[in-house]
Amino acid sequence: MLVRKEQRSLELAAFKEKTRSILKTFDIGGWDAHVQEKSAWLADYIINVSTRNIGVAFPLTHDQDLELPQIGSRDSVAVRAFLFSLKLVEFGTHRGETGQATMQSLSFQFVPW
Repeated sequence: MLVRKEQRSLELAAFKEKTRSILKTFDIGGWDAHVQEKSAWLADYIINVSTRNIGVAFPLTHDQDLELPQIGSRDSVAVRAFLFSLKLVEFGTHRGETGQATMQSLSFQFVPW
């Protein structure tokens, strides 16, 4: 039992060292200074972005000849679709210190033909 614990301890130490070496490859020197320079302009502003009534329909067909119907056309072909819609999406930041995101009435559904 003691041999098993020692073996497990050695495996864990090797795993930790390998993880450290992998994480060091992602370490970028001077990155914080670069981010501070680019985001300094955010410190002077309050930014709010709001989008309302977004809807996207994705047709669920493999028909390569499917075309969008013309506006006012009555001879279009009905196609099953996946509908994704949002009533409201808001993003905001307050002088680069705090931020928020709000989403209202997210829905998605399959629309039969």
